[in-house]
Amino acid sequence: MHVGNSTATQTISKGGVQTSRSWGTSKSSKTKTVARVVTWPVSLSIRGDPLPSDGDVKLKCYFIGTTDGKSALLGEETVDVTLDEKGRFKTEVSSPSEKLVHTTTTTRSGGRVRWRGGHRRTVGGSTSTKSSTSGTRVTGCIIQLLIKGKVEKAYASHPGWSMYAKLDPIPEKEVLSIR
Repeated sequence: MHVGNSTATQTISKGGVQTSRSWGTSKSSKTKTVARVVTWPVSLSIRGDPLPSDGDVKLKCYFIGTTDGKSALLGEETVDVTLDEKGRFKTEVSSPSEKLVHTTTTTRSGGRVRWRGGHRRTVGGSTSTKSSTSGTRVTGCIIQLLIKGKVEKAYASHPGWSMYAKLDPIPEKEVLSIR
């Protein structure tokens, strides 16, 4: 089994600017939402005579990431494998679509208003900017090749997950504890 480099497909949408004012303080917030799917190409070749029947070969995929900064198992998928006459199979496995929301808030406070040449200017005061990110991010995957229910080969996109990748089922708690 060979798993190639992952590719990410993402769409970005920007929210409008929201502004609020009260007693010498103004706040403005901007949001940007990133929806992302990560895909891994998988190819495998099985040798032997006879080849295992189609129902006996499966790929089991675990998608791992973070939700609001905490490690999480984002999803599982089982792919039925149909071998060609030479015992080969190719496919792509894709993570669930996950969304991250980046919010930037700028606060301006204090200062004096001066009029100069018919234009209003604020002099002095302070400005602060805070950014936050919430939502879910895909960080990797574990892919297992199962033949007759037994893990024959395994792939882990994170080296720390390799020791757990051949276990069925994977020990979720241990995998999620590795960053």
